Amino acid sequence: MKRISVPLLLALLVLLAYVDLLTLPPDQAITGYDLNHLFLQWWRFALDSLRGGELPLWNPYLFSGVPFLANPQPALLYPPTWLLLVRPAAQAAAWLVALHLWLAAVGMYAWLRREGADRAGATLGAVVLGFSGYLAARTFAGHLGVVMTQAWLPLILWAYRASLARRRWLAALPAGLPVAMSLLAGHTASFLYVALALAAYALFYGWQAWQADHSLRAALRPLGLWALMQGVGLALAAIQLLPTLEFIRLTTRQQTDYAFASRFSWPPAYLLTLLIPNLFGEPGRLGYWGDGAYEELVLYAGVLPLLLALALVTGRAIRHRLTTFLSLLAGGGLFLALGEFGVLHRLAYRWLPLFGSTRAPARAGFLLTFGVAALAGLALTHLRRDPSARGMLRPWVRGPLPWLLAGLGTLLTVASLLLYALQRETNPQIGRLWHVANNSALFVLFLLLSVGLLYLWATRRLTARQGTILVIALTLLDLWGFARTLIQPVTLTENAYWRLVAEMTAGGDGRVLPWGLGIFEHNYGMAWGVRSVFGYDPLELSRYEALTTAVPDPRARAYDLLNARYLVTTLPSDGEGLPLLAERDGVYVYERPNAFPPAWLVHQAEVHPPEALLARLNASSFDLAATVLLERPTDCPLEAPAGAEQVHVTRRGNNRLTLEVHAAADGILVLSESAYPGWRAAVDGRAAPILRADYALRAVCVPAGDHQVTLTFAPLSLEVGAGITLATLLLTAWAAVRLESARRR
Repeated sequence: MKRISVPLLLALLVLLAYVDLLTLPPDQAITGYDLNHLFLQWWRFALDSLRGGELPLWNPYLFSGVPFLANPQPALLYPPTWLLLVRPAAQAAAWLVALHLWLAAVGMYAWLRREGADRAGATLGAVVLGFSGYLAARTFAGHLGVVMTQAWLPLILWAYRASLARRRWLAALPAGLPVAMSLLAGHTASFLYVALALAAYALFYGWQAWQADHSLRAALRPLGLWALMQGVGLALAAIQLLPTLEFIRLTTRQQTDYAFASRFSWPPAYLLTLLIPNLFGEPGRLGYWGDGAYEELVLYAGVLPLLLALALVTGRAIRHRLTTFLSLLAGGGLFLALGEFGVLHRLAYRWLPLFGSTRAPARAGFLLTFGVAALAGLALTHLRRDPSARGMLRPWVRGPLPWLLAGLGTLLTVASLLLYALQRETNPQIGRLWHVANNSALFVLFLLLSVGLLYLWATRRLTARQGTILVIALTLLDLWGFARTLIQPVTLTENAYWRLVAEMTAGGDGRVLPWGLGIFEHNYGMAWGVRSVFGYDPLELSRYEALTTAVPDPRARAYDLLNARYLVTTLPSDGEGLPLLAERDGVYVYERPNAFPPAWLVHQAEVHPPEALLARLNASSFDLAATVLLERPTDCPLEAPAGAEQVHVTRRGNNRLTLEVHAAADGILVLSESAYPGWRAAVDGRAAPILRADYALRAVCVPAGDHQVTLTFAPLSLEVGAGITLATLLLTAWAAVRLESARRR
């Protein structure tokens, strides 16, 4: 019972904190932002696809077609996401958040116990991590992938430590399972920090082994276990990882510079937010006036945990063997988070694999939060076990510091009341001053309570039991208060823009070109079955992006190629010169008469290098309807047609497209669909190669006569990845059985 009592307690604390958000009605969600703009729209598409009898491999509604399963962020292959099959999407999101906050807390508890912390110390570390401002701010922003991915770090470290203790290579195989879960959770960029922490942990144990007996073999054993564990994790996640790697290498993320990679760096001035998280405002009520995105810059772990962590780091009498490792991990995370304001991130960008395709260095701050939580838990353990260690707290609580803080707190409290009386609602500057004074006073209050508690403990006026209860209670009060003022339910409203677009273009065969629409609004058209030229996704195919942005004009020829029959705008001037089809509630739909059909036949080809294709394509003298642009010569026979030709789309699915073609002569069938590896073509049942045409589209050679052309999306990367995952899963299960048998013997 003792083994499950703390996990049950942590589950109860999560439920107490978020119970109202777990039972929200269907028209509300735990948070907004990316949850609403991305995840709910993705998940609805996936569920609709499954209900229609199709796997959601390809999304035909955005970007003229884009890989869906290869995008890791919807996390469709991550088992906890399968809650979507039994709960409404918005409610499933709330349960996913609660599950992973609990998972982070339980993992931290298990790992700290493995590293020698007592139950109380491990519980404090679990509370600090699970209810940290870092995870709360990401939940507020709807960054589910970040939360779900990084929540696995404590369990990964626990699994590594357990496999190391068993002293058997076989133990590293099951230990790879949490690594795979973190990879499948959806945010590959955040996994880089998880992987860095695991690698640093393995290096630490390698160094410990070397220090013990100066044996190279002993020092290499922890590194070998790490490599095997990491490799098994990668292999278990191959079903997602291989399609993702294939996808990412073709997206704009492969062409980033340091300005992109360092976006959302953590400014040095934000050191103060480690003590006062809302010093620069908050987006919920008064507003936010700081640098960068609020949710990316919150690294708050509580006042008392930070004091305990500092006491452990600076106090020799209560040092732990992990103190140096955790201090370096936390410091490294902080310096990485500085991004462009420091050096470490620049080095990582240049030398570490995949770092160049990520952004938001501030997310490395998770390592700081993790380090503070672990150090606080270990400090509490030492205070409980060693009465002499309490003396190390006295330098932090003696002298005039408490009185100075009490006076400062009183001054700030009086100032906040005066500023409130000066009508803060009618004066934004007074409002900001009131906000800063109020939050500073709140910080001083928690600091005084923390210092007072440590003083009573240091002077032995509190027993270990009393001190422990008060430490955990004060930490919970601090972190709960911050998280619940930030995470509030959001009402989900119908997107009237896309409803009107769907109604006004109903029955038409063509894509929509939403001009001037805010970037976050693009994905809502999927729910109405509207196929769009654009979309909202951090991952966009680089060739497609170049094609659609080469000429920033709604009359650009690239949009003709993409079957963009309808121009939709809220500004009538955007459609000047185009026939108006409909207008309703300020939404205008214009017809683009030069838009190409979904597919067409051509009988001439020009071959140009990739860098010259866009200029040729956008040249006004070039006839796109008669000639196709290719990057390399083709074996397709091309003849001038002697009669009329017809192309009809007879079946359109998410992963399959069937066309009936009547070709008057040998030619090339060009489709207004994004080119991407994994598409397979067949002409009358016979496999045919797919060409990349007009810079970013698909094309197929078609002989003269009547033919049925079928295109099916069945990526080889998914098939190979599934095979690797299945084989590794069987191997891992076998290893687990062998280990259990050995344990019983």
